[in-house]
Amino acid sequence: MPTTRRQVETSFDTLMQLDYAKSEVGLRLPDGSTERVMMETACPTEFIVHEPVAHGDGLKMDLEIIRFELVGVSTELWPGETIKVFGGALSAPDARPIIGTVDIPAGRTLEQGLRSEQVLYLTVETPLGSLHNETPIRMVGDIYQIPPLGSRFESQGDVPLLDAQGERRLDVWACANEA
Repeated sequence: MPTTRRQVETSFDTLMQLDYAKSEVGLRLPDGSTERVMMETACPTEFIVHEPVAHGDGLKMDLEIIRFELVGVSTELWPGETIKVFGGALSAPDARPIIGTVDIPAGRTLEQGLRSEQVLYLTVETPLGSLHNETPIRMVGDIYQIPPLGSRFESQGDVPLLDAQGERRLDVWACANEA
């Protein structure tokens, strides 16, 4: 399926959609068993990009990912079982916002590539139950256009996923997203 984009409006501070992206989510059990689950978008990712503001010697552009949903099938940890990942303030009643920034150094253009970072709080549905993170997952990449078609974001470090009782059940690692 080709990557496409759909924009509700073309100005800043409006809802935008990214119709398709591929993601990988690394999962690690307490016994050390791991798997990278290939994920696809289950619905368009919705986000808002805010007007750039002065920041240091350049500009900073804030953004919020309102909702995304990924779905994939485990082949190693739980063969044949569906794994779902939800994020953004509208993804679930108790979901936390996903906030990001794009740094725009003086004299640099979007087409040259700009560093972007998002801070993710997720709900991950697995055969172990519905899990979430309290420590943010930092995703970092370079963007060349908005929506970020042609960009790859990668997670930085391992982050524990907890069950409803606060018990560590799983870690996420080596996550990536490409639009």
